[in-house]
Amino acid sequence: MPALPLSDEQLADAARLKTLFQEWQRSRKENNLPHSQEAAAAALGFGQSALTQYLNGKIPLNVAAGVKLANLLGVSLCDFSPALAEHAGKIADAVAPHTDDVSAASLPGARGVTDDDNHAPITLPIKMVALHLQAGATGFETEESYEDGGKLHVPRQWIEENDLDPQRLLAIKIRGDSMVPMMYEGDIAVIDVHDRNRVNGGVFAVNFKGQALVKRLKYERREWYLASENPDFKQEPCRNGECNVVGRVVRFEPRNFKDRL
Repeated sequence: MPALPLSDEQLADAARLKTLFQEWQRSRKENNLPHSQEAAAAALGFGQSALTQYLNGKIPLNVAAGVKLANLLGVSLCDFSPALAEHAGKIADAVAPHTDDVSAASLPGARGVTDDDNHAPITLPIKMVALHLQAGATGFETEESYEDGGKLHVPRQWIEENDLDPQRLLAIKIRGDSMVPMMYEGDIAVIDVHDRNRVNGGVFAVNFKGQALVKRLKYERREWYLASENPDFKQEPCRNGECNVVGRVVRFEPRNFKDRL
């Protein structure tokens, strides 16, 4: 059965999204940063084909994809899809309904929150850790982080859509500014520690001479390199024995809004 054509509202969402995406590409190109659809798809965690179809209004956006795109572009979901933003708000309200009518009235869109996992069935907890590495070691040790209760809650739908196992995921805090403007110090990256196959253009957590780094891997002239988003940082060779992959970054969540505004 052929797919139903998109509604006028969905087509308008796609058009707004495409305009924002093109602005993102222009900005990154001016700053000599990866700006292709391939680079965007790698950061988003879904295929370039799906990204192209979202941008061209061939398939309808959903909340999970919309949130990923909003995070990538540094915009709000309502900037390109008011309908999805409203739907996401209703989901959040169902999970954590209003408990303070005064706050809700004074802050439109404000919602109560809860740290009780039993009241948040649409999210799953990911362990937040600090990585402890040794130079040249392929393994790693973790130390539980007690920030945010030691857990990062991510959408269950995202886990299922990407066929991920929560037990194989770890959340780590970004250090330094080598991945600016994609990730800032204090942002949270989710890594899949069972996905260590090197992929050209993919973003990985690596053990580089005993340091835990988040970098983009590039394959050039028959050699692997660690590349930064920040042009102030030079590429470093990623050779076996001094550079080992810990896991692939499959998601990141902005936490440092101060440096973005």
